[in-house]
Amino acid sequence: MNHSTSLTVIEDKEDVARLLFSPIFICDGILSQKAFTLETGETYISVLRPAISSFTKDIDGIIHEGSTLYGYALLNVGEIRKVNSASTPTIKFDVLPRNAGKRKSHAGIYTSIEDKRIKGGTPASPALMLARMYLVRIAQKRVHTF
Repeated sequence: MNHSTSLTVIEDKEDVARLLFSPIFICDGILSQKAFTLETGETYISVLRPAISSFTKDIDGIIHEGSTLYGYALLNVGEIRKVNSASTPTIKFDVLPRNAGKRKSHAGIYTSIEDKRIKGGTPASPALMLARMYLVRIAQKRVHTF
């Protein structure tokens, strides 16, 4: 682990990795908005933190039924948090550590609308769809395959 990396705080300069499964999140090298859509009942989008020493080990054993692990997309935490721009002022994303059990590098991208966290299954407004497209655009630039 990087000595300056905290398990309890994620700074803007840090990157997070969204694991990509084919064909549901990526097909022919093109990322889908589905990679950043909350499933019904979910409260965050799972990501891993490459700055944490357990990152590579934490990838092992992660499966998504009916799909193949394709790789991951790196996103800068500061860029994720900047989504609440003039075009989507009511939508905000934040990245918080999850430290879920044995996966120390686990974190979550949380979505808020008008400062209220949403769960998967919330109807997608045009503003929310635009914000998700922003995440896809920044993630598409840094896709790494296995």
